[in-house]
Amino acid sequence: MKVLYIAAECKPFSKTGGVGDVAGELPAALKAEGIDIEIITPCYGHTLRGSPVLPGARSVRELAIEFHGVQEHVNILHTRVKDVPVNLVKNSTYFEKDYSRDSGKATFEDMYLFRNDYSSPYVSRGEIPFYDDAFRFSFLAEACIPLIEEKAPDIVHVNDWVSGYLMALLKSREMPQKRVLTIHNAGYQGNIHRRLIRGWNMEQVADHQELGPLFADPRPEWESVNCLRLAMELAHRTNTVSPTYKSELTRPRDQSRYFEGGQGLHEVTARLDSLGMMYGILNGFEYGFHPDESRFEALLREKAGMKAKLARDFPDPAGFLLGFVGRAVEQKFRLLAEELDGTSVLEHILALPGVNVAVLATGEKRYEDFLTGLSGWPNLCADIAFDAARARQISLGCDLFLMPSLFEPCGIAQMESLSCATPPLVRWTGGLADTVKPHTQAKGTGFGFDGSTRREVLQNLISCVREALELYKNHKKRFHALQLNGFRERFLWASSAGEYIEKIYGPVMDRA
Repeated sequence: MKVLYIAAECKPFSKTGGVGDVAGELPAALKAEGIDIEIITPCYGHTLRGSPVLPGARSVRELAIEFHGVQEHVNILHTRVKDVPVNLVKNSTYFEKDYSRDSGKATFEDMYLFRNDYSSPYVSRGEIPFYDDAFRFSFLAEACIPLIEEKAPDIVHVNDWVSGYLMALLKSREMPQKRVLTIHNAGYQGNIHRRLIRGWNMEQVADHQELGPLFADPRPEWESVNCLRLAMELAHRTNTVSPTYKSELTRPRDQSRYFEGGQGLHEVTARLDSLGMMYGILNGFEYGFHPDESRFEALLREKAGMKAKLARDFPDPAGFLLGFVGRAVEQKFRLLAEELDGTSVLEHILALPGVNVAVLATGEKRYEDFLTGLSGWPNLCADIAFDAARARQISLGCDLFLMPSLFEPCGIAQMESLSCATPPLVRWTGGLADTVKPHTQAKGTGFGFDGSTRREVLQNLISCVREALELYKNHKKRFHALQLNGFRERFLWASSAGEYIEKIYGPVMDRA
């Protein structure tokens, strides 16, 4: 069985989130299970600048792609990651230039395009989300077609909304490959107002008699196309990155209890689920050690030393240390910033006796400003930055890892904290519910909360911190057992790969 795995990001070449981790790790596990697999991913400008992974890459093919009436030069660089062949799609126009600094000559006249940084996987554009990226990744789709024709895989496995146009090309050209889609985050759908794609190749899909209705956003009042919906409708099989997240996507949003659900796509996902075309497969995690007793004891010593280093910033260094590492965005941070009885949840937590909080976050200005506004709390240390070393220090050194997400397709940070013997405190949602076991269970690994109303959700989050504090202070043996259970927990890519073969690849190949 031959698979082409296509992703907008793939570590170590590029990474902004979970897609990059999965693309850099899952294919190797699939190869170990006997799948003949290759990766296709863009070669971004920042990848080219001082990357230690590219010196061994070699050019294997040059392509001339006609895109919107312009002849674009594409160079395919060949390298490997964990013995998996990687095809890097190199093109200066769409993946290398930072147009915010170097305007250059626009290759396609559009007042909105070629104004931002195209040297990274995604363009941050507040006023028209997805606009640049829809255009860029429709170009990637055109560049992928000759590679698919050349390599003739049995399956084309794509990821997230950026794959919608490629799926349409495969379908409209009646290419024989089976189409598989993985959804990493349904919060990003590639919604663009219909009039904004006027003149694009993508408009031909919107006007297509068969494909057009599948491209329309399910909310007619938006008058938009929806790239994620298109990819889902055209996939022979779709999966999310955890079982619980798959279930959540089949239900409507309920803002009365902070439940995001299918984010407008619940009717589509529910239909696909009822047809047996949608599955949830939990991501794996890369572990650097075997979880034996001696390693655990050594880790606890290392943990104590790191906590002492982090605690220097607090008046009470011996306090119960809570850590938050992540993006300061609505999905990750909203519940901490929400107000309960006129006071934010985070302030309620800071007001608990004996609690210290270390935060490392960067993201939306409103949440960064919120953190800055709490600078008067002596038991809060908030760094508004991205710092991988500091992130590891907090995950290892804190006593409890805060991850109260609105929704979480899978999550990696909680797996990292478990491996550091740091019990996570999570909302029972998505992959968090699939990876963290309640501390009340015999093999419990952490703490969790939810609620049937907004107020209840916020109250239960604060109560959950109190519960963790109580266990830490007054039930040392139980807390120690919780740490050991989490340390021993294993979410292996080999298990994930086996499920992909059993539930996704095998069944689609068996279809006529």
